[in-house]
Amino acid sequence: MFDSFNQELQEIKEQVKNKKKWEAQLARLKDAAQQQEQKWARLQATLTKEQKDVTRMETLSVPTILYTLIGRKLEKIDKEKQEAITAQLKEQEARRTLEDMKKEQAELAEKLKQVAGADTRYEAWMQHKEQLIHDTASPISKALYQLLDQEADLHAGLKEHKEAIAAGQQAHEALKHAQASLDTAKNWSNLDLFGGGFISTAMKHERMDGARGDIHDAQQALRRFEKELSDVTGASLSELESDGLLTFADYFFDNVVTDWMVHTKIQKSSEQIERILQQIAQLLDPLRQQSADLKKKLEETEKRRTKMIENY
Repeated sequence: MFDSFNQELQEIKEQVKNKKKWEAQLARLKDAAQQQEQKWARLQATLTKEQKDVTRMETLSVPTILYTLIGRKLEKIDKEKQEAITAQLKEQEARRTLEDMKKEQAELAEKLKQVAGADTRYEAWMQHKEQLIHDTASPISKALYQLLDQEADLHAGLKEHKEAIAAGQQAHEALKHAQASLDTAKNWSNLDLFGGGFISTAMKHERMDGARGDIHDAQQALRRFEKELSDVTGASLSELESDGLLTFADYFFDNVVTDWMVHTKIQKSSEQIERILQQIAQLLDPLRQQSADLKKKLEETEKRRTKMIENY
């Protein structure tokens, strides 16, 4: 009886806790997605403007003729093209991020459907518990129930900590992968700067494309870690990195066309990833300690509950 009673209590309390957690996550994600949609709209407008500027500069006009006369037409067109490419990269990243957020919203909505009746089930279970406590034939005492209730809370808390730790480890791995991609791109960039030729230029840009995808994936992993961390501690990653922990891709995608700017961006982005990796390690250490403490408390509570039943 005790095993089934305890199992049912743990399942119900976990559902109630998940429902509250997922509702909070969905609310935060909706706000973030709304801001991201506004950002994407601004970047779309910027991209349209930059593309028009390129078209305008490539079309014969009085300003174009003037630039040609003073030998600056090609330089001006190159500058406009660089700005258009930068705008396109940032617009693409913003769109992908928004798509990811909408996918996460759909996943959370589906999870909430599975626990839609959790509160009602918990209320019904509480009424049943009260009946058992006041039933003289029932071995469920208030003291025993308190232990079972504490045990269920510890189970739920331990699970949340494990999820946060797993999300942190995934973010760490994703960042290491992005850093490795940047290091490869940096090697080709070094060669390209010192006259490596067409092949080194092509390989550099190929590795840059790969690094962009890896950086996007790393940002997604960071957002998941922030979500799980907030559920456990209420902390926010964005509060812990003054120069933009969750938005370092904006820096990476900004003005990355000229050879020297590409080289500089790669170097600084790699350094920023290293700082973020250190922060994640600093966040994971207390989480692991808290998880170990919860596990110890859970084991002690289970022993007290077993002893109480044996002595009943």
